[in-house]
Amino acid sequence: MDQLMSALADPERLKLYARIVLDELEPRDEDSPTVRKHLGRLVSTGLVERRPDGTLRADPSVFRRERPAEIHPAVPRRLTGFFARGRLTSIPVRATVRHELLVHLTDTLFDTERTYTEGEVNDAFRTVHEDTSALRRYCVNDGLLVRERDGSSYRRAHA
Repeated sequence: MDQLMSALADPERLKLYARIVLDELEPRDEDSPTVRKHLGRLVSTGLVERRPDGTLRADPSVFRRERPAEIHPAVPRRLTGFFARGRLTSIPVRATVRHELLVHLTDTLFDTERTYTEGEVNDAFRTVHEDTSALRRYCVNDGLLVRERDGSSYRRAHA
């Protein structure tokens, strides 16, 4: 709930959220860098969802308190605070906690016997968080994903 309130604490973001709730946001408005930035935060916290047809919808269910049983069981207990509605809400700053999160993500998102293109890695990370480049870079730096020298492919590191 704190993440939701934090996302709405910015007056510009709150106005954008109101426009989405009232269905007053035009598709051309999304071309603005400021709108894109604020929209990214609203989407990442689950306040707004993008439908398959590209339209935006404010989801009021995010204001209902989640019970611990609703947290995805595959997420280690220590990391549940970083997730809301199955999505990563923030990347931990502390290296040890971030590493634990990255281990969880690589174990969950990538097969050990497969090679992935950068696009496939991004698509996998995008299922949980929008900052795919940061997650990819952290995984490579932590030795969880191995990147070919020419950048053509990635694979999980052998345990």
